[in-house]
Amino acid sequence: MKTIILTFLFIAFASRLDAENLVTYEAPSGAEAAPEFELEVNGQPVFVYNSRCAAFAAFSFEGKINVKVTFASPVYNFDIRPKSRNIEAKLYRNQICFTLDKPENLSIEINKNLKRPLFIFANPPETNMPDKLDKNVIFFEKGKIHTPGEVMVNSNQTVYIEGGAIVRGHIMTDQGRNVKIMGRGILDNRLYDRGEHRPIEINRCDSVLIEGIIIAESRHWTCASTASKHVTYRNLKIVSSNDWDDGIDIVGSQHVLVDNCFIQSKDDCIAIKAGVNYFTNFNSSFNVNDVVVQNSVMWNGVWGNALEIGFETRTDTIQNITFRNCDIIHVEGPEGTFTIHNGDRALVRNVLYDNIRVEDAQGWLIDFKILFSQYSKDNQRGKIENIHFRNITVEGEHRPSSQMLGFSDDFGIKNVTLENFLMHGVKVNSTYNGHLTTIHAEGLQFK
Repeated sequence: MKTIILTFLFIAFASRLDAENLVTYEAPSGAEAAPEFELEVNGQPVFVYNSRCAAFAAFSFEGKINVKVTFASPVYNFDIRPKSRNIEAKLYRNQICFTLDKPENLSIEINKNLKRPLFIFANPPETNMPDKLDKNVIFFEKGKIHTPGEVMVNSNQTVYIEGGAIVRGHIMTDQGRNVKIMGRGILDNRLYDRGEHRPIEINRCDSVLIEGIIIAESRHWTCASTASKHVTYRNLKIVSSNDWDDGIDIVGSQHVLVDNCFIQSKDDCIAIKAGVNYFTNFNSSFNVNDVVVQNSVMWNGVWGNALEIGFETRTDTIQNITFRNCDIIHVEGPEGTFTIHNGDRALVRNVLYDNIRVEDAQGWLIDFKILFSQYSKDNQRGKIENIHFRNITVEGEHRPSSQMLGFSDDFGIKNVTLENFLMHGVKVNSTYNGHLTTIHAEGLQFK
């Protein structure tokens, strides 16, 4: 009898711990639920939001959790991406069950339907939450759909979107210092027309943190940092499939970190540029230096590229760029996965692609070009030098081709290395088996 009681108390205590270590966010009244998905975590229902391109849900936890996805129709097959996570799931009729023991940003794809995935954003627990009574905190509380229009953020201010809040508006900071935009809620851009406003615009700033939030339905570049320094994007999730909805644009900026983010966009996922003034009238033709994109998941839609440098390269140097430990789960369009489109005068150099896993690339795999494009303004062409691919795996049903096309002998591509670059399990050791075309390119090495 004593053993039974102790066992019961242990189970009750363990269940209470699970409940304490899982935080779910009740959706506000008026939020649109996805019609075909239901989600439970440790037996608790989690609201599944609807958008034009995907269903998505978010919660926070630590420890180990059980996840159950219920689909409204029969499930014949499914994929959980990134596949590198090796998540083992069980299917029973229309239910998919699996466990997680650490935070993940996942895409659940049912019956090969890429038009309606379910994104699960399993966050780590929140830390350093601001005080809503602090005069320097712009606090959007849970349980509401807020429509503030433009939110202007000044130096030393924090915007906090609480889990369970939806903000239908856009956020602007210009010449700000020590700015934070954070939380577990949703910034939704759906009230705007195409090209009207960017969800988050960071102009001429220093020390900016974007952390934890979900941005949905972008109507222009989602989260651009222009002529700025020391910008960090951490655990940002972007769910969009609209014209011109680039995920993160880094324009004439230095010391930028993109870490543990999830980006689904119709246009470029990451775009590194200089000298662009579509929305601004100040100078952004500054050298780009020290950009790191790491530990992130990308889904590029039918426009643009996954990891892009260009086309606008109106500066002297774009250098010291690292893409590391990322999963490219889809590149749907005809453009490219690893792309440098040098359309202006810049010397693009010292770019490292390290430990990248490509699951599905429909367009070009590597697409490096020095060219005069529709976006070009400089009369002089640029160069591309010292590019290193290391530990790259490419899978999927399609075997993509690559090209490296310099402009001339004087404005060409120099010193590109492909080290342990595997396509469908075969190491690339030549232009022939790499399906690679080169013009005005020298110093190409295979290791």
